[in-house]
Amino acid sequence: MNLKNLRSQIVWLPSVLIVLPIVLPAQNRKTVSTARELQAIFARPVDSVEVTLAPGEYHLTPSNIIDPTCGNCQDVNTPVHATVGLHIRGNYVKLVGPEDKSAIIHTHAGYGLYFDGCKSALVDNLSITGGVRDTAGAATDAAIVVKNSLAIIQNNRIFDNIGDSATVANVIVGIMGICGRENSQIYILKNEIIRNSWDGIAVYRAAEASIHGNIVDGVDKATGQRIGGGRGVGIGVTWNGKAMVARNLVKRYWKGIGLFVDAYGVVVMNLVEDIVTWGIQLWDADKGKPVGRIERNVIYDTGACGAAITRASEDGEPGYFKGNIITKTAQNPRYDSPDYYCYQCALALHAVPKKFVIDANLFYHNRRATPDLPDHDVPREEFLKAIQPALQWISTTTIFQQSDFLKEFGNAR
Repeated sequence: MNLKNLRSQIVWLPSVLIVLPIVLPAQNRKTVSTARELQAIFARPVDSVEVTLAPGEYHLTPSNIIDPTCGNCQDVNTPVHATVGLHIRGNYVKLVGPEDKSAIIHTHAGYGLYFDGCKSALVDNLSITGGVRDTAGAATDAAIVVKNSLAIIQNNRIFDNIGDSATVANVIVGIMGICGRENSQIYILKNEIIRNSWDGIAVYRAAEASIHGNIVDGVDKATGQRIGGGRGVGIGVTWNGKAMVARNLVKRYWKGIGLFVDAYGVVVMNLVEDIVTWGIQLWDADKGKPVGRIERNVIYDTGACGAAITRASEDGEPGYFKGNIITKTAQNPRYDSPDYYCYQCALALHAVPKKFVIDANLFYHNRRATPDLPDHDVPREEFLKAIQPALQWISTTTIFQQSDFLKEFGNAR
């Protein structure tokens, strides 16, 4: 069994993703302790290389590239100028740090670790920080960029990739945690993605991702041109990207979890909280046919609507919104106008296909801008009784111990 057959080793269940053991092929094993050694290994395409990073600080020297395609442009064939910290090409690449993540890579680049046409790759137990925002607004800057590759990204700490304040203010976009690009298969498992200045995780054109068990925390809740962490979307899937998003904690972000344009997403058992605007959104951008299977999530404490559905097309199977818990949403009167983001209420239904099922959702203590907007809230006693099954899986999931929702309701009966 090896990474070539990884896709066949994923078992999908309605609420759980199980990843079976993976064994890499025989490899050339190298241990490095300096950035120079690390960059020398990947100065050219490699084959069957396992690199172990010793504890320490690795300050990369960035290089300039022209990316021949654009991950998030209207025309994908738009060349983009960017900088790269570590340009990784080849087959069967493994990058591993100590279990305490004490190997800290300072990328000093827009594309931090850039997997470009890798047949298979693994990134495990690394800390990645210090990204520098590129001056080209179309550059999909991220601590880890994966394009035309198969990659497992697990147990890493991706933090404080902010960028120069003047550059970020000029180009608007910042630096993402992880960016999945064209034709990639990515498994993003059990990472801490903390205080980065754009999307925590973004899945773009023809990329497929399993996003499971991650903490995506913007910390600063920065918005617009304000510099800091939490700008953008915690987890976003757009164009024709596909993703399974399960059991993640998304908090202190501008926006929560989004499925945009022609995205396909299974969004199950996530906890989305302390969000500046909306919690979960399905949005067609006036041109697409997104599919969202959105089930058993918790949306808690948002400034704008809790969730929003906008899909004008009746074609195909649009998905559903079932069994979700929505509480303390639409709290900021600043967003009462629907011209900002959505109808200011718990569940904003802008355009809903006839086949899109909305069922068995639970609402409590939500605000609405005007009396004509829907109000599905139940009394507190009924709410506390109904959330007990959800509290079982929340309280037994390690990353949710950091949840404000659990702190407020975990001991309530």
